[in-house]
Amino acid sequence: MYPPNYKRRRGFTLVEVAIVLLIVAIILGYSVALFPVQQRLKQYRSAEAEMDRIVEQLVAFAQVNGRLPCPDTGAGALTPDGLEDIDAGPPVSCTAFFGFVPARTLGMNGNFDAAGVMLDPWGAGYGYAVSDIDSGLNTNKILVTANEIRTQGIAAVQPDLFICTDNTNAVANETDCVAPSGAEVMGSNGEVAAVIISLGLDNTLPATSNVQAENVDNFDDGTLDKVYIFSSQRDDYDDIVKWVPTNLLISRMIEAEQLP
Repeated sequence: MYPPNYKRRRGFTLVEVAIVLLIVAIILGYSVALFPVQQRLKQYRSAEAEMDRIVEQLVAFAQVNGRLPCPDTGAGALTPDGLEDIDAGPPVSCTAFFGFVPARTLGMNGNFDAAGVMLDPWGAGYGYAVSDIDSGLNTNKILVTANEIRTQGIAAVQPDLFICTDNTNAVANETDCVAPSGAEVMGSNGEVAAVIISLGLDNTLPATSNVQAENVDNFDDGTLDKVYIFSSQRDDYDDIVKWVPTNLLISRMIEAEQLP
């Protein structure tokens, strides 16, 4: 006989246990399915932030040195090492105008390979191009020669890199946005002194889609192409492209009294 205050305890039925396990399995499955997406978003946010830092460091370098740094290249007998590559001249100029970000020259922290190249979250070096434009007044390259902007004047700074909005018919060594897409990002013509590129998760060569082809042709043939594609993320495009605006560069150099 049970005591007067006894309450009979009832356990979970098998059906109730099964329902709970099903709910837990659904939640775990949903979390597992979302993890790659969350990881990819985290990588892209990290790359975007790091590339913003690179832009700032490039501008800071110009404030101190009166010029933008040369790329870190693998041209000729050189191997990428995180340092800018300058030829002997005369006049002194860049060994090449496309390569990797010279992160060691810039004094940056980050993830580096054994040679000293700064890597993006997918393990590839950040690409870096600086305009090789000559003002026409002499053979010096105005953006990468110390004090040349001061010597030739701000009006002579007319870089010729293009940032285009799309590309459905990539052609090697484009010189403007007409052939790739017929459209350019607002203010890009004459307003892009340098470009920084991450090829994203899909960082294989050759490019896996036409829309990305303009961002890798420099890697393919080592010549400075004038065109880069800036687009929203989608199935056929996962690159990240940022640039140093000419107006930002000039205004910061004026603030640092590198320019009058």
